[in-house]
Amino acid sequence: MKIRTIVDLQDSLDQDLAWRRKELIEIKFLIDNSVGSTLQINLRMGVALLYAHWEGYIKNSAVNYLIYLSNFNFKYNELTENFVALSLRGNIKTCANTDKVSLHYSVVNTLINELNSETKIPHTDVIPKVGMLKYDLLAEILFTLGLEKTDFELKQNLIDKDLIERRNYVVHGLNTSVRKDAIKKDDFNQLYCEVVPMLEKFQDLIYKAAQNRTYKKILNVS
Repeated sequence: MKIRTIVDLQDSLDQDLAWRRKELIEIKFLIDNSVGSTLQINLRMGVALLYAHWEGYIKNSAVNYLIYLSNFNFKYNELTENFVALSLRGNIKTCANTDKVSLHYSVVNTLINELNSETKIPHTDVIPKVGMLKYDLLAEILFTLGLEKTDFELKQNLIDKDLIERRNYVVHGLNTSVRKDAIKKDDFNQLYCEVVPMLEKFQDLIYKAAQNRTYKKILNVS
């Protein structure tokens, strides 16, 4: 899907969340209506699926937002500082790996003398495709996109412990049914009731940021 307009962006966010929500509703139905060993199997599948959609939707939506922004020819001085840093990311990484002052100069010169020049916000290799979506990475993604992390801060323990640790027990082949902290139906239902709203909140943050153009710097008018 090409994401050139805010309508395209909203469609991409909606469609991506819709099929994920459908799968989660279906696995929840299976869990609610199963017992015994079948329940344990469904709980394991449910936790793994919850995490898969947690990571998949957050990362995919973040990339889609950057794709949307990459269509515009912004000037550096039009963007908030996080997007200026993102636009200069490649140059900064080059500078970090060299002692050549001439390369360091190029970044400094842009920041001092070329803020009125055009740039494009990159969207490839910005959001990591691999790696667990723990709270620290989520906070970094939110910062990169210029989104508020307030609604997620109190969820750090739920993300890192309740969701990711349980997911790890499952995908690493551990027998969660005999652990002291075995996954129970109530545990899954709590995770379901927390994770789905967090995905919806992330979607809402992106859409409102695009709608309100929060990526643009507010210029002081004297």
